[in-house]
Amino acid sequence: MISNATEDFKKHTLRALPTLVEKLAYICSLQTDTGEYRHWGLTRVYGEKRAHQAIETIHAQMAEELVRIPIRDIYQEYQQAVEKPVQPALLRPHSLVLKPPSNDDELLSAHLQLIQESLAAVAG
Repeated sequence: MISNATEDFKKHTLRALPTLVEKLAYICSLQTDTGEYRHWGLTRVYGEKRAHQAIETIHAQMAEELVRIPIRDIYQEYQQAVEKPVQPALLRPHSLVLKPPSNDDELLSAHLQLIQESLAAVAG
């Protein structure tokens, strides 16, 4: 059932966001300070636990994918996203937040923080 929630989230929510940076920024916006993920539609269909597990799984996959991409490519993707006529607030340099999944991976957390700071420095 978790894989159904995962596929549902990818198909119906993330598909609307073309770049990995946009997808990851959106997922991070769903994460609370306690590490839980809040997504009304997914929770309504699959329940809190399954929705959380599905989003956390995708968050971990996408975060690991992002840290393997050269910063130049990440910046180009970021530029593509922010050049749209309607720029999402979560992509603005001062509001961009790239949190790690709630699995306590300190190295991943530090790497995402460096990417976030680099994007903010270059874009700001």
